[in-house]
Amino acid sequence: MDAAVLEILCCPVCRRRLDEEDAALVCEACGRSFDLDGDIPLLLHDDLPGAREKKREIEGWLAKARAEGWYEPDDEIDRMLPWVDPELAGELWLANAHSFSVMLDRYIQAGMRVLEVGAAKCWAAPHLLARGCSYIGSDTLTDQSIGLGRGAFYGGFSRIQADAEHLPFVDEVFDATFCVATLHHALDLTAMVGEMARVTRPGGFVCALNEGTRGMLASGDSPEQEAEKKLGINEHVHTVWAYFGAFVRAGLRVRRMERAEGWPLVGLARVLEKLPKVGMTAGTLVHLSTGRYAGVSVYSRKPR
Repeated sequence: MDAAVLEILCCPVCRRRLDEEDAALVCEACGRSFDLDGDIPLLLHDDLPGAREKKREIEGWLAKARAEGWYEPDDEIDRMLPWVDPELAGELWLANAHSFSVMLDRYIQAGMRVLEVGAAKCWAAPHLLARGCSYIGSDTLTDQSIGLGRGAFYGGFSRIQADAEHLPFVDEVFDATFCVATLHHALDLTAMVGEMARVTRPGGFVCALNEGTRGMLASGDSPEQEAEKKLGINEHVHTVWAYFGAFVRAGLRVRRMERAEGWPLVGLARVLEKLPKVGMTAGTLVHLSTGRYAGVSVYSRKPR
């Protein structure tokens, strides 16, 4: 595999160096061995906490995709993501497209090394590569149609099967780490944000785009998630304060929080929005605390 990528990989269990041996990666310290699926290292190990739930979730996503008719890839749609007609791919993509555009325009620069966590088919890759970035996509799902295997459609770049709560990378090697509609699937919200922060360099950016959230009085069991839960997909709906707290505990400074679609704030939130620097975040915290269910995007920076 790519020597530069191997240099930044580590054992997800003990975080020691991995060596390539006989078409596998082997930890120099604990001796655990990790197979390769083509050029994709399989670093979701059974010894990791929550591995059983993550593997059950993989089967849940496959079952959902097949049942809902979006398992077979469509080259035309995949080529347009995330700026795709919602009538073709669903309303979700309006929020994904807006949030991704904000990240690209405000926080991404040429020469950055970027990690996407929960990348699925890696639709973000060509947009980052076109801006002169290097890109690594990670996910638990390696399927050829809806997982990392589909990433080959978008070009040549590294893809790693990995648990977001135990990322197999050494400390502080990425200039930007982000996820799209993934953080709310974590078994441990704080652990996932902490891992994204750990692998990001000081001065780098950690972003979570289009994450499901709820108002303070809304139920933690969203009716929209029930079907996924029955399939074994890990679903949670956190308050904006839970997301904000997870980023703060990870040592990150939240630069911006907003409705994932970019919709304007109203009432008191609109007044708070006018505050210098912190206005959008303060307004969003108030606005989304009083509603029911919505999507939020969080853009943060790791202090130098």
